[in-house]
Amino acid sequence: MTSTDTSGTPGTPAAQCDVVMKGGITSGVVYPEALSQIGASYRFRGVGGASAGAIGAAIGAAAEFGRSSGGFARMAALPGQLRDGRLAALFQPQASTRPLLRLMLAATGHDRPGAQRTGPGKYSTLFVAVLTAFPLASLVGLAPGLALVGYGAAILGTPGVLLIIVGALLAIGGWVVAVGLRLMSKLTVDVPANLFGICRGLGADSDQPGFTDWLSDQIDTVAGLPQEARPLRFGQLWTGKVHMADADGADVDPADRHIDLRMISTCLSQGRPYELPWQARTFFYDPETWRTLFPGYVMDALLAAPSSAPLPGEGDADEWRWEERVAAARTPALVRLPAPAFLPVIVATRLSLSFPLLISAVPLWTINRGSPQTQQAISAFREAAASRTEPPTGGLEFSRLWFTDGGLCSNFPVHLFDAALASRPTFAINLGPFLAGQTVSPDQTQNVTYARSNRSLPPPYFEIPERGFAAVGGFASAVINTARNWQDSSHLDFPGFRDRIVRVMQTKYEGGLNLYMDGTTIDGLADRGRVAGQVMVDQFMQPRYPAATPAFTGWDNHRWVRYRALLSVLPLWLESYARGRKVLGIDPAAPPSYGLTVRGRELALNLTAALDQAAEVIAAADPEALRDLTDAPRPQGMVRRIPQT
Repeated sequence: MTSTDTSGTPGTPAAQCDVVMKGGITSGVVYPEALSQIGASYRFRGVGGASAGAIGAAIGAAAEFGRSSGGFARMAALPGQLRDGRLAALFQPQASTRPLLRLMLAATGHDRPGAQRTGPGKYSTLFVAVLTAFPLASLVGLAPGLALVGYGAAILGTPGVLLIIVGALLAIGGWVVAVGLRLMSKLTVDVPANLFGICRGLGADSDQPGFTDWLSDQIDTVAGLPQEARPLRFGQLWTGKVHMADADGADVDPADRHIDLRMISTCLSQGRPYELPWQARTFFYDPETWRTLFPGYVMDALLAAPSSAPLPGEGDADEWRWEERVAAARTPALVRLPAPAFLPVIVATRLSLSFPLLISAVPLWTINRGSPQTQQAISAFREAAASRTEPPTGGLEFSRLWFTDGGLCSNFPVHLFDAALASRPTFAINLGPFLAGQTVSPDQTQNVTYARSNRSLPPPYFEIPERGFAAVGGFASAVINTARNWQDSSHLDFPGFRDRIVRVMQTKYEGGLNLYMDGTTIDGLADRGRVAGQVMVDQFMQPRYPAATPAFTGWDNHRWVRYRALLSVLPLWLESYARGRKVLGIDPAAPPSYGLTVRGRELALNLTAALDQAAEVIAAADPEALRDLTDAPRPQGMVRRIPQT
């Protein structure tokens, strides 16, 4: 492959777009064809997702980067590589957790190619899986009872029958206890020791890659990178340069990035999501542990990355370097993550796709700045720096942070790349079950849904049984799904969002934990993805509005809806601003904190005057005109300040 600059790719579509994808484990096979269809008409500027959507985003960004060398063709061929059991072969558990993978798949009915097991077949398979997973524990648990059954069979009469009954009960109880204890040990000892997962992601050898090895190689291959330029890093995407030396390693403003790739990960230790690549540079990693999670060449690139500098508010450079020396001297030795431009794409992707229990979490470390020990060490360093004496060589307390599936907090981050008024479309590919009464159609256009007008689509409906264990399980599942997805789901029928979302529908035999999908199923999902991409392109590029005499494209209508939606929420926000402005009473020249320079104060006063004038316009507006402005579109939104993840 030749080393070329992709920033001026010939034949690149003039139209630009962003794309966001939902998580769904193996459902991600729909994305390559969907992205290929969209990429034929649009150049990707922003690509994002969570969990399996992060995989699609990484591959889509790589395809755009390698567009001139056939990146989209290489991406479209990926689903074919997962046929004939090769998808399942990528999930390779460690020796200590190997029994749990079969149990997990048997318990969900996805332990073989073909239809999901249900009913008695599922439970009998699970029983056999437990026996084979824990043979010694099963033997120990069954032995006393079976011995009693054998003794009872050797004698005649009522005593023998009673012994057989008691022995059978003892065998069942003993087996349940023995296997239960062994399973508990696996879940409470081996799973935490394996970073809270069954599979770490690396394969046994180069001939049997795990999903991380395979995915890392595919990202680099789709991007068209020569060996010496691998792995693909964010700085290469941002600048469009093949070699990091040409990219200068500089952070690029999001508005100016050649390709802006974003993902979501969840930090369980802090109970919050993070958007990747993060700007904060306060995280450290343990190279020894990470070598069990990432291919060797990825680790080499991480360790070879130049040291980063602190951002404003993160400390001075001398203190920053001292922290790194202390981190390197501890056990285990820690290394600060490099600047975002030097972060390999596979690292961010792996941080986002760590499906709980199935895929190990990724540990990071940070300085515990609330610790008295840390505060004393920092004070000692600053005193040493002031007196020009030798600083302390330790004292910092580090806390381990566990990062897992981004889908836990935002499985469909449709808000990524959002702007007050859109300058390019952001297409969003959703995944979901067929609605009640629907089945898979041979016509793939019937297996995707999207808003063909300004009306909302029917919301997804998850039926909860009302009796039996299914009722309890269904209710619990609905509670978890709602807690996870409510924030994303609230966007689905929102003006300015609903018309750019296409939902690819799946049966329970497709996607999800179906690791053993056969070639026909994978091909069907990939083709469904192709149709999903095509209908969104047609929706936005072809005249659709108004319905009676179409003269405007979906993109025209989308921009107008976004404009109307923004205007409808501004009056309420400006009214609340005016109320707060009246009681502010703080002199910008002498504030209690966060002071401004002279030029900053001048800008603040000019902006405040503009907001005051806008608030006065609303206060003096004709009530009927105000209602006309705010009554549509529905449902109405609101403007509020929220933290950036």
